[in-house]
Amino acid sequence: MLSLRKVLGISIVVVAVLSADAWAWGPATHVKLASDLLAGLELLPAGVAAILASYRRHYIFGNVAADVVVAKRLSRVRQFCHHWQTGFAILDDARSDAGRAFALGYLSHLAADTVAHCKFLPRQMTVTRTTMSFGHLYWELRADTSIGPHYWQVLRGIMDEVFAEHEASLSARLTDTFLPFALNWQLFYRMNHFVSRRSWLRAMTGWSNLSRWHLSDQLMREYRAESLERMIDVLAHQRSAAVLKEDPNGNAALAYARVQRRQLRQMARAGLVAPHVLHEAEVIHAPR
Repeated sequence: MLSLRKVLGISIVVVAVLSADAWAWGPATHVKLASDLLAGLELLPAGVAAILASYRRHYIFGNVAADVVVAKRLSRVRQFCHHWQTGFAILDDARSDAGRAFALGYLSHLAADTVAHCKFLPRQMTVTRTTMSFGHLYWELRADTSIGPHYWQVLRGIMDEVFAEHEASLSARLTDTFLPFALNWQLFYRMNHFVSRRSWLRAMTGWSNLSRWHLSDQLMREYRAESLERMIDVLAHQRSAAVLKEDPNGNAALAYARVQRRQLRQMARAGLVAPHVLHEAEVIHAPR
């Protein structure tokens, strides 16, 4: 029998290889956020609420499928799938209410990712001094372990369905990817089937319990609440939404976090304590 640590190590390597670019929020977090939004449709314009009420699973799938592209950094147009213009182009292309629900889910995913990439990940990678590559994946997986088993079950159910219309919609728009779209689609399904297994959740929970870094449930609730606010904003106001000023890829915020980490390393080598840098990171990137 393999030890728990070996199982965890193998699992982490497998997912790291499959997801050459990590998610922002993981799939279970996106499913929970989508489910929470569907529970509060009265906050949305009547037309949008009616579409989402009728095509709930299409909306949830859109919240997950925005991460369909593997190796985004190697694509001709870097991180193109996480651009606002891509999300709105998919919405414009939609020819059915199911397609519109899916596209609204895609846009919701981007809105939620502005919190993950611009606030949560920069904070965690600075205050814990985890590396930019491993830390990105690590904290996304840790965030997903705070999601209850019900949402993992919903994810499994969604990934057992076939969404041919949405596959065609994405294929028409995501044309400059490093891997052929058909291969991206297969890897996306396989990876989500893998991470939605109960054995994977147990492994990730075990990994979290072994970690020297605490991640409070309250902090995660606050980040998810802000993510939900931004999702409501883009669904209610669409092209005039305030959240469109934010970058779903978080390039500037992550670059600044990289500078802060370098500053901390230099100060540590000089034997200097830098609590003000850590405090600055916590304040700047704290949930609202």
